[in-house]
Amino acid sequence: MGSYEDAIDALEAELSGIRAVFHGLTDADWKASTKLQPLDPSLPHWTVFELAGHFDISIGLARVLMAEPLQGQPARDRVSFFIFPRSEVAPVVYDYAYTMVEGRAPVDMPGVLDETFTKTIEEARRTPPDTIGSGYFALMRIDEFIPSRVVEAVVHGIDLTDALGRDSIATPAGIAITAAILDDLLARRTVAGRPSDLTDDLAWIRAASGRAEHPDPRLPVIG
Repeated sequence: MGSYEDAIDALEAELSGIRAVFHGLTDADWKASTKLQPLDPSLPHWTVFELAGHFDISIGLARVLMAEPLQGQPARDRVSFFIFPRSEVAPVVYDYAYTMVEGRAPVDMPGVLDETFTKTIEEARRTPPDTIGSGYFALMRIDEFIPSRVVEAVVHGIDLTDALGRDSIATPAGIAITAAILDDLLARRTVAGRPSDLTDDLAWIRAASGRAEHPDPRLPVIG
């Protein structure tokens, strides 16, 4: 799936595009509703403002891993990171986005994301690939965790542009890494092999992440 350096480069490119979008938002854009369906259908969808809060924590988790290296056996990799009980994790993730923006205004968030994104990339370039730390669910190597952040950036980048009615800003490298991880995730969770009509990697990512409807009962593999 490429080198650690390739994954950092891909993440940096994804985050650069996301930063540019957040820096150009109007007041109305910040209030736009995302299409990501909460586990509890009675809850409101995140707006772009809450999505910014999620970006801050989801990318910032890499900094947590690098800040506190640990000894131990890694128990998760870039694929198994995404295998978890959604009924337990999704409500926590949903609520935490609101926590991350509490006391802040939309005007604050581009600067917050600039700092998180920039420091994540800078610290990753200084961190040896075999560094082990908290991968949220279990110990992970940083060279496995960074590709999982590429998935986060690509998939939630889709949430961002969908909410704004814009075309995807995902890069070819980010799409390739994300599509490959989702292919492996499908194989680990159920019968391998994406549906034959999803040869386009971006279409596959949208279907596999629940950002587009598809009749295959194996999908989505992440939500």
